[in-house]
Amino acid sequence: MKPVIAITMGDPRGIGPEVVAKALGRIPPQVCSPLIVGDSHILAKILRLTGSSLKVIEAEEGVQNFRPGSIPVLSLSQFSGWKIPGSIPPEESSRASFAYIAKAAELALQGKVEAIVTAPVSKESINGAGIPFRGHTEYLAEVSRTKKFVMMLTGKRLRVALVTTHLPFREVPRYLREGKIRSVIEITGQALKDYFGVKNPRIAVAALNPHAGESGLFGQEELIISRAVRQANGKRSLVSGPWPADTVFYRAQKGEFDAVVCMYHDQGLIPLKLLHFAEAVNVTLGLPFIRTSVDHGVAYDIAGRGIASSRSMEEAILMAARLARQKRKIQNLKVDAAERR
Repeated sequence: MKPVIAITMGDPRGIGPEVVAKALGRIPPQVCSPLIVGDSHILAKILRLTGSSLKVIEAEEGVQNFRPGSIPVLSLSQFSGWKIPGSIPPEESSRASFAYIAKAAELALQGKVEAIVTAPVSKESINGAGIPFRGHTEYLAEVSRTKKFVMMLTGKRLRVALVTTHLPFREVPRYLREGKIRSVIEITGQALKDYFGVKNPRIAVAALNPHAGESGLFGQEELIISRAVRQANGKRSLVSGPWPADTVFYRAQKGEFDAVVCMYHDQGLIPLKLLHFAEAVNVTLGLPFIRTSVDHGVAYDIAGRGIASSRSMEEAILMAARLARQKRKIQNLKVDAAERR
């Protein structure tokens, strides 16, 4: 049976609706059963704009038998009177984009969908609407009561996992703790084994300071990172570091490592986007459900023009479907093992 995947539409004022519509027109129907959580009026306009033959149908929670050639939408907003995305009031759009996320999370936690794929939203705009929101990753972890989670971004040549995510840079050093770093390494290693087919993961851990701190000359954080690396090394994972960040990504994309654990957001995303800007996928590890996302923003400047690339969304949906199927296998194996006891 095809996995049922909730796909949030993202900010109605951004390119989310467009990349969702384009992606669903290009992904084979046997990949998954999609359920768009968003606005049927906006998506219908986007389909006309892009000349798509797909049709929007109103859907209900839990519906799985979707007709080929259709986009089933669980509509939580009614932006029928706006001709272009930019004319939608920002506060209304932001509240709607958050509502889509909240509903998708609810569906996943209730077991009505096997995975969530999220289109881009604006953290600034959602907070401006009076809703405290640091990002999809943190919100989904909070509502699912997940204490240990990891933001991983993947491409064909590079995978990066983040110890800290959406923090001001000046706060990063005080959030670097042995336990946290070790947890990110271990969760990353387990995900590589379970979902990416890497039997013995080779994980590089990046340093925080230039030249890996030069034995304390440029900072003491590498002492903390080194202890975490030693603690995380196991029989089925080879963990090394801290490596200078100015060379470790080059080594990783050449095939020396299966993933790089990074200390802060831009340390990992700059090299990742340099190599995989159009097709990178954001995966949240550790949640009780599968969650993937595009690795780009709302792009208000090109919204409604029909020129946005859907490549990242396509990859995010394909990955969500693969991971959902793999999770089923893992769960079935656990059930079989329990029954044999």
